Amino acid sequence: MHKYSEMPLIFFALELKAGQFTILQLVEALGLHLTSSQPQTRARGVQLLSSVLQECHGDLTEREVEVLIVFYENRLKDHYVITPHVIQGLKALVSLKLSNLCHVVTLIDSFSHPTELKGLGADFVFGFVQSVDGERDPRNLLLAFRIAGKIVREGYDLGKFTEELFEVTSCYFPIDFSPPPNDPHGITQEELVLALRAVLTGTPRFAEFLLPLIIEKLDSDVQSAKVDSLQTLTACASVYEHKELAQFLPGLWASLRREVFQTASERVESAGLAAVGSLTACLSRSVLNSDSEDSLNVFLELVLKDCQHHLCEPDLKLVWPSAKLLQATSTASYRASHRVAAAVLPSLIEQYNSRTQVSHTIQLGRSIIVNVGVCLTFLTSLCSVVFSALSESNADLQITSMRVLTALGQQTGLLLESDVELAVDHLTRLILEEEDPKVSLAVVECAGALARLHPAAFISKMVPRSKRNNVNEGLPRLRQRCVAALAAVSSRPSLVQESTPVLLQVLTSAHTGTGAFSLEEVISVCHSLQKIAEQAQDTEETGGVFHDIIPRLLGLALQAALQGENILTNTCRQACATRSSRAVSLFLDGDVSFLPENAFPSQIQLLKVEVPQMDRLLLELEELSCTSDHPLSYTSAAKCYAGLVNKSPAGEALDSLIDRMLKRISTELDSASSPVRTQAFTLLLWVSKALLLRYHPLSTALTDKLFSLLSDPELGSLAADGFSLLMSDSQDVLNRGSHADVRIMYRQRFFTENSAKLVEGFNAAVQEKKSGYLKALSHIVNNLPRQVQLTELPAVSRQDRTETKHEVRLWPALDHYWPYQLIRYELWPLTNPSPWQIMPFRARVLRALAAPLDDHKRVVRSEAAVARNEWFLLGSPGGR
Repeated sequence: MHKYSEMPLIFFALELKAGQFTILQLVEALGLHLTSSQPQTRARGVQLLSSVLQECHGDLTEREVEVLIVFYENRLKDHYVITPHVIQGLKALVSLKLSNLCHVVTLIDSFSHPTELKGLGADFVFGFVQSVDGERDPRNLLLAFRIAGKIVREGYDLGKFTEELFEVTSCYFPIDFSPPPNDPHGITQEELVLALRAVLTGTPRFAEFLLPLIIEKLDSDVQSAKVDSLQTLTACASVYEHKELAQFLPGLWASLRREVFQTASERVESAGLAAVGSLTACLSRSVLNSDSEDSLNVFLELVLKDCQHHLCEPDLKLVWPSAKLLQATSTASYRASHRVAAAVLPSLIEQYNSRTQVSHTIQLGRSIIVNVGVCLTFLTSLCSVVFSALSESNADLQITSMRVLTALGQQTGLLLESDVELAVDHLTRLILEEEDPKVSLAVVECAGALARLHPAAFISKMVPRSKRNNVNEGLPRLRQRCVAALAAVSSRPSLVQESTPVLLQVLTSAHTGTGAFSLEEVISVCHSLQKIAEQAQDTEETGGVFHDIIPRLLGLALQAALQGENILTNTCRQACATRSSRAVSLFLDGDVSFLPENAFPSQIQLLKVEVPQMDRLLLELEELSCTSDHPLSYTSAAKCYAGLVNKSPAGEALDSLIDRMLKRISTELDSASSPVRTQAFTLLLWVSKALLLRYHPLSTALTDKLFSLLSDPELGSLAADGFSLLMSDSQDVLNRGSHADVRIMYRQRFFTENSAKLVEGFNAAVQEKKSGYLKALSHIVNNLPRQVQLTELPAVSRQDRTETKHEVRLWPALDHYWPYQLIRYELWPLTNPSPWQIMPFRARVLRALAAPLDDHKRVVRSEAAVARNEWFLLGSPGGR
């Protein structure tokens, strides 16, 4: 070691070039110095190695580069006195002519000392350019683009190599890359496009090279190249200033105008408009000197010169494209909107007033919309145009004018009171007269927007006329439009107070039969009341309105229920929640004193209860679920009972309740002549789920009862299907949304504890009853997590093989419920049946394997192909 350290540096380099030893042998010889406990000694060893690398201009093998990269990466974590020598070695590695760029870019990308790397100056950039030049591997290009992005964004000294760095990266623009079908690296064209765009747009110093390149690429016939170029231009605008863009504005505008005017692609048009807007916004941010030219005015002059005259051409070919371009510029900044509005609106309004064709009128109306800014000079003329358009018979023009009216009405103080009243008159007329659904929808949206700022006009004009047509003289479609309009405008308390009595009067008329209202109309009114409750401002006035509404809704709902009608909607049910105490009294004690128009029997009892609260309710629910002959009633009672049991505190009271309930339903289920076996089974099923979710010890007794019913001739099929309910998530009760007590992994626990019971029952059952056990197992397995299927199914299969000859009876169920899992989890090795046993399922499995052959995951396609080949050869020579 000492003789190497004392030798002249040039000797090491000459010996290395001559092949007397390799660089790795030098590292090995420096071992004691590189691993010394003294930082200065380690620094001298690294210094010697780095100096030799600088003197050696020969090529290193890939193996040597890999080792050196790992070595230097580790040294970066060492003492700070070693860092300068590590930088020296890294610079030498970057300058080498390597056959695989991946080593260099990986080294730079993982470099954690940017300060030292910046200290290398422009030499580092030159070395990087040399390393990247001519690279074609997409993996290396992606890394190279990311590193180049860091170089331009983090202020590295590019020196005289700015153009070289741009050229070595821009030669790949625009990216044209299609990954191979089975690419293991997963590099996409989008990743390369975004990485390269970050480089090209990362610094204003590239502007003089990039902008001419974009203009050139926009002449391409390839749509993807156009879109990429336009999106890159849009990205530039957020980085560049007006001085970088100024000299290229004429060329850029010519290309952008052509793409919007002539393209047949919506993607290209959208990207072009976005680029126009971003350029306008960039120029609007410019800070001008006293002697500098306003680049924004220059650009807007170009836009107006080429677009403004098209708005008034009789052939209309370029009216809408020109309007879109003017819109893109006017919406980009406040300055641009004033400039465009002042230039465009006078001629548009004049042209509109002198229109001769309906199609021309529509185009001009749209043009006015997209070009209206915040310029108040033309407000009077603009309002007259809007009201004139609302009076037209053309639906497109009416919809367009309502969009303008919505935009104007949402600005506080912009419209005069007389303008608002005239607008409400027009909207009311359209509601009452216009049959077109699109126009009706636009009217509702516009009215809702205006009513937030101008409720008084709607109270005095729209609400009274809607009331007359709703209750007295309206046709069904007209009434529905009026109801939708009333719901849309009812956002302020004053409007809610006026509109809700109208809607309640409709419900009352429908119930009493004084109005010819259909069920659909009644439901629409209830939904409108719900919409009002959701959108209305939460104020004391609004609360007072609904305080009076809720009892009336409850009364109407109760009357409908007693008469056998079905109009109890979500609104009525949700309204009950706000009066929970009185609603409970209504259902438990028959207290109807708080309901208006009280004409109910004095002894009404919805639930026959005589003892206090929870115990009373549970007893009555149990009674109702076991005695009612109405399916919806006994099922709902069972769900309610199960939900209460799930949330009841553990203890003797709950245990005794479950024991009593189990004895009762067992008595009914064990009696083949009982008329309420189905009711008892329904209660058993829901309570079993309630206890299973919370890991209650008594859940085993209930689920064992379910297992015993799988062989029942009457309830066997229902019991098998019941396991689907046990293992799946319920939508209305016993879920986390309803705050049920749901423990984690309850499905896995149930399967682990009961799979053996299923196998034993399957083996002991007669041939005709085995299908129930298979069906139950299918439901259970179908709801298990994938990992549990992998770990637990082999155990079930082994138990089945050791005790019965019917091992493959699981195949039809498993094949029916999860055909993909047959491939993804390799079910064949789990069961490993004999060929003669599974031959009946050959055709079915081959059909099921057709879908996985086109799966989006390569591993699935591969496994599907292997499995299909084995199944295809099943029973033939060479097969299984």
